[in-house]
This record gives sequence, structure tokens and C-alpha cells, in this order.
Amino acid sequence: MTTDSDLERDIVDEARDDWIDLLHVVALVKIVEGGEGRLSLLHRAGPLVVDLVRQGRLLCGEPSDDSSSFDAWTVSADEAADILDDYVRRVLAGEQPIVPGEPCSLALPERVTSS
Repeated sequence: MTTDSDLERDIVDEARDDWIDLLHVVALVKIVEGGEGRLSLLHRAGPLVVDLVRQGRLLCGEPSDDSSSFDAWTVSADEAADILDDYVRRVLAGEQPIVPGEPCSLALPERVTSS
């Protein structure tokens, strides 16, 4: 298994080209570490993404309607991480399906062009 810091670096590198979402990160974990099933992969990926948001290395938000910019949430990094963590927990508990783009997209701070 890849170390957490190596996988976090891979996730951040993936966000250099464009914003990503949880399903994108799940796919990355599958490529890097192998494995099957979205939930088992999310179990590995979810906490890493939450930590990256909490550290401010990734920002939660949404692409603009025309996808030309990324609008970051106007909450603190801790609040955004808590929202993301709650979503991951609910998906892993089977309370809701994982949905593309939910609960947010993720971008590097330097890719945010409006807020």
C-alpha cells in the first residue's frame, strides 16, 4: 500500500490540471493501489481528501456555470473538511450513494479564480 503522504501528493498532483471530485480520487486510488469497489476505495481516499481540505491544500467549491472558473466555498477549511467528512461517513454507512460532484469539487488554492 502506498503511504498516506505519497497518495496525498498524487491527489494534489491530479488537481494541478483541473478540479477533481471524490469519484476522481477514488479512481486515482484504484490506479495507484489497485482494489475494487467504490466504497472500499473511498474508505482509503476519503480521510486523505478530508485532511487535504483541512490543511488548506485543496479547497471545496464548484466550477462556474461555464467551467471557466472555480468558486470556493466561503467557509473555513475546518468547516469544509467537516462537511466533506460527514458526506464520506454517510456514503460509507450506506445512508446515501456517492454522486459525481457531491458534496463538492476540489481545487488547488491557486486555481480558484473567484469566490
